[in-house]
Amino acid sequence: MKKLLILIFLLSATLVSFGCRYTVREIGFADFGQDQYRFVLFKDSRISDADVKIFQNTARAAMLDANVIVQVIDVEKDTMAILKYYKEYKGDEKPNIILVSPEKRAKVFFIDKSENFSLALWDLIEDVLISPTRKELTDNIIKSYGVILFVEGTNQEENKHAKAVIDKGVVEIKQIMGGLPHPVNTPPYIITIKPEETEQESVMLWSLGWDKKDAAHPAVAMMYGRARRMGPILKGDRIRQDIIENMLRYIGEDCECGLDKSWMLGTMLPLRWDSNLMAGVVKHHGFDAENPMVISEMSKIISVTPQKSGSTGKVDMLYGYSENSIKTGGDEEENSKSKNIENNTKSSNKKSVSVAPQNKKTVQSPTLAKENQSGAEDEDTTTIVLPMQPVMTFKIAEEPERAKPADPEWVTAKSVIYTLISLFLLVIIVGSVMLLLKRD
Repeated sequence: MKKLLILIFLLSATLVSFGCRYTVREIGFADFGQDQYRFVLFKDSRISDADVKIFQNTARAAMLDANVIVQVIDVEKDTMAILKYYKEYKGDEKPNIILVSPEKRAKVFFIDKSENFSLALWDLIEDVLISPTRKELTDNIIKSYGVILFVEGTNQEENKHAKAVIDKGVVEIKQIMGGLPHPVNTPPYIITIKPEETEQESVMLWSLGWDKKDAAHPAVAMMYGRARRMGPILKGDRIRQDIIENMLRYIGEDCECGLDKSWMLGTMLPLRWDSNLMAGVVKHHGFDAENPMVISEMSKIISVTPQKSGSTGKVDMLYGYSENSIKTGGDEEENSKSKNIENNTKSSNKKSVSVAPQNKKTVQSPTLAKENQSGAEDEDTTTIVLPMQPVMTFKIAEEPERAKPADPEWVTAKSVIYTLISLFLLVIIVGSVMLLLKRD
C-alpha cells in the first residue's frame, strides 16, 4: 500500500511539472476569498438598534451569493482601522454606510432620514450588486473569451478611435483563439456604456477605478472569469491596439505564462454569482470552480507561478518589457556612481477614494484633503490621500517591445506532447498498480 501511494504521488507531481491544467481565464472563475468587498454600517446616534438588526438580516441574506462581507461598526466602541473612513470624512455629515473595495478604496452612502430605513437599504443593496451592464456581463462572460467594457466619453472622435482600436484587438485575438492552450470558440463580447448610463452604473464604474473626472475621455476594461478585471482600466491615450492585444492574449494563456499574480487574479466587480452561473462554468469549462479540491489545486498553481530565471524585477504586462533590479556592492563611491542608472522614486504612490455628486440617497467617498489641479474647490469630487514613503530603486528598462502572440502551431504541438507524455505515464502507473495488487 505504501508503494502504491508513492507511485500515485509521483504521477501527480510529474503531470503538474509537464503542463498547467488551467488557463488564466479559467483560474479567474474561482473565488479565493481575496476579492471581498466590505459593506459597512456605522452605528452612531442616528442609527437605532432596530436599524442595526434590519441591516444585518437584510444585507447578509441579500449578499449571501455575492463577494461582499457585511459588517456593523460601533463608532463609540470599536477601534477597527476601517473607522478612518468615518472619522476622517470632511463632509457636512458623517456617512451611514460605506463600500470598501479589495483595493482599499471606499464609496460612501447616506440614508435619507425621511425614508424608511428598510426600503432605503434595499434600494442601496440593489445599486451595489445589480446593474444592466453587470447583468449583460454575467450573461456572456462564461461562454465568451472575455468581456470588454467600453465606457464612452463626451468626445465623439476619441470614442470612434477607441472603438476602432478595440475592434482590431478582437480581430487579432480571434485569429489565435483556436491555437491557445485551451481553444475558445466565442470571441470577446463588447459592452458599450453611454455617458448617460454612467449614473446607473456608478458602483460598477467605481469598482473599476473610473471616476467622473474621467468622463470626457473613453475608457476600456478587460474582464474575464468571475467578472475579474485584467490589469488596469485603460483611459485616454492608453487605449492602444498593442496594449489591448497583450491584455486579451494573457487571458487565454496557461498558468505557466509568467503573468504577475496580481493580474492573474484581477479584482472582481461587486456582484451576485449564483448557482446558475456556477453551473454555467461546469457546463462550458468542465470543472467546478466552487469545489474545494479545484480551488486548492489552483491555489498551489498560483503560489508557484514562475518568474523569468535570474530576474528580480517586474515585467510590464502592458508593453511587454521588463524592469530588472541591480544589486550594487563595493564602497560608497562605487554605489554613488551606480546611481546614474535611472532613479525611480515612487513618491506619487497614493491610495485614493473617489467621490460622485451628492444626491438624496448617496454620496461618494471620504476625504482627508481636497485636491484640484486648478486650485479651485471641486464641487463634485474629493479625494482621500494616504501618502506613502518614497521608495528608491535602481532599474534598467529594456527597450519597449510589443509582445508577440504565441505561435498557434507550436501551442497546439506542445499540448499534444503534454497529452502523450501524460498518457504514457498513466499507462506505466496503472500497470505498476495492477502488478502490485497481484503480488499482494
